[in-house]
Amino acid sequence: MIRVLIGMLGVVIVVLSVAIIARPHLAQKISERLNETGYFFSAWLRIAVGLFLLLIAGTRHWYILFNALGVLVLLSGAYMLQIGFERGKALAIKLSRGNENFLRISGILGVIIGIMLLSAR
Repeated sequence: MIRVLIGMLGVVIVVLSVAIIARPHLAQKISERLNETGYFFSAWLRIAVGLFLLLIAGTRHWYILFNALGVLVLLSGAYMLQIGFERGKALAIKLSRGNENFLRISGILGVIIGIMLLSAR
């Protein structure tokens, strides 16, 4: 069951990252269409995924990767809840309207992390 969840998480990260690499403006469209319910759902989902990664870190080959990703994802979800919807949406729009090369590099990092998750199952 855990292997399936890690695999699904890796596939989702790779697919979204490839989509951002191919079309950087997709990030801007997603940021602009974000509503309050989706924002808080995303924040709580990040917290849940971060806790999941921390819980399984000791049982995996690349435990340092899982610990680091778990902490980062957990903190990003907590930060989203802390700053609130309006400031969070403004920050997401500001980042997505920035340099396209920055978005592509972020997408490449996402692909690398997703492939690492897939290989560490």
